[in-house]
Amino acid sequence: MTNQRAPQETSRETGVGQSTRRGFVRTAALGAAGLATGGTASLSNSAAAAPRPKRKTKIRIGTRINPSWMKSEQDNDLRYLKQIGVNHVDITLDMIEGYAEHGEFTRKGLKTLVDRLDSVGLTIERANSLGPFYLNAHLARPEGQKEIDKLKRMAELLVDFEIPVFGIQACQATLHLAKDSVRWIRRRGRGGYRYLHFDLDRVQSLGLKPKYKVTSDQLWKGLLNIYRQGIPIVDGSKTKVAMHGNDPPLYDFVGSKQILCRHRDFDRLFSEVPSANNGITFCCGTRYESGEDVLKGIEHFGKKQQLFHVHFRNVRGTLPEDRSYSEVFVDDGDMSMGQVVRALDAVGYDGVIDFDHPVGITGEGRLPKQYISFAVGYMRGLLHNL
Repeated sequence: MTNQRAPQETSRETGVGQSTRRGFVRTAALGAAGLATGGTASLSNSAAAAPRPKRKTKIRIGTRINPSWMKSEQDNDLRYLKQIGVNHVDITLDMIEGYAEHGEFTRKGLKTLVDRLDSVGLTIERANSLGPFYLNAHLARPEGQKEIDKLKRMAELLVDFEIPVFGIQACQATLHLAKDSVRWIRRRGRGGYRYLHFDLDRVQSLGLKPKYKVTSDQLWKGLLNIYRQGIPIVDGSKTKVAMHGNDPPLYDFVGSKQILCRHRDFDRLFSEVPSANNGITFCCGTRYESGEDVLKGIEHFGKKQQLFHVHFRNVRGTLPEDRSYSEVFVDDGDMSMGQVVRALDAVGYDGVIDFDHPVGITGEGRLPKQYISFAVGYMRGLLHNL
């Protein structure tokens, strides 16, 4: 991302519609002088020169939820989201009855969840599948066809319910590990808040090894087979398939290959299976971690109308330059999120932005409500300033 690293803690955006302290004082002084000398005429001239109302952005705010959000009395946890201004949620499919047990949900299960969310004023924006449930399909194994058939049947139901986005996962290298290990370090930020830090050298020192060999050609064969069977199900409907890509975006990770790490990899997927319903979940954090230009990525996929969902996550550091990165507060990373939201608005993005990964705040309870309140308020402020 071009020129987006700023000094930590002290950086402030400036520009049209934004003011510095010096500018504010100067404006106040001029205003006082005008009132002293111009009286009614000054007020009249100001009214005549009043700017036209701003165009309202089409970008909406959402948040991700999981089964933990469904355990409160009278669904008060869900009501909290509505109260702070969230209308759309990004769910994992294991929130729908039957998926965790069988890798597939029923019409009844989906309707039950849709109705329950609707009762508190929330709608599903993105229904996200979980990679382990179609690992064989990703690996181009014969038994993967049954997994693809399940994906197709679920896609049909999502189309019937007009769920806007169906999230398909890239094959993560960690799924092949013989024995997993903690790959993250907990660090502390301003005031002691807790965030996740990824250090590639540390992870490599753990000596993690896969259970079997995986090749890039094998993964492309499996992924394209999934898409060539699944995309026709949603083609022409109000439901679109969105690919997030690999996180961390490394072609070689913990002993296995990964294939969706750069913008060009998404371009290949979208060109191999062309459809207006085939696009990207643009994760600002992951795309920045890769070392690529986030603003150019938004422009690239936005002009092609392939931006279907956005993870509005900020990070510090990139893998090419630092071999590490930190998942910090949305206002505490390298990126100017004001620039990001303006870039999204400039390409006419009309989907949802969500905070993606929470950080740990002192006094947090069972759910990360304090951080979500901060992140949602921050995003609302940015959108109101467009």
